[in-house]
Amino acid sequence: MDADFLVLKLQDHVGSLTELANGESLPLGSRAAVRKALENALPSIDWSAGSGLWWNGEAFSIEAVVSEGPDEEALHSVTLKVRLNPAMSAGSWLRSDEAELEGFLLAVCDPQGWSLFELGTGLVHEFADETEPGFSPRTARLVN
Repeated sequence: MDADFLVLKLQDHVGSLTELANGESLPLGSRAAVRKALENALPSIDWSAGSGLWWNGEAFSIEAVVSEGPDEEALHSVTLKVRLNPAMSAGSWLRSDEAELEGFLLAVCDPQGWSLFELGTGLVHEFADETEPGFSPRTARLVN
């Protein structure tokens, strides 16, 4: 089971990619700043292949696809490719794994004010609000 996400920075909240108006997406930051933000959220990210690959080690991997170019160039999006560990491919996502993934995705987006869209549906990914009574980690909707 895999999931692909698109990271954008928006002026206004939208519910889906189809609602985005031309020019509504702002730069995420410079390539160097975006890489640093991803490194802060995923400390063991490896950039040796160009795009970043971070492996959880047990359940899933996250590949951060960052376009090539000068460090000072502004990036407008990053794609996050989430893949289930091949050793677990016969199984399915466990709730604890989904909650862990949700935590990593939140760590990537929240400090920067970035929005996350699920490419399988085009919908914005809504994170749980930790300030709400009865908070529990919301699971990501993972697509096949």
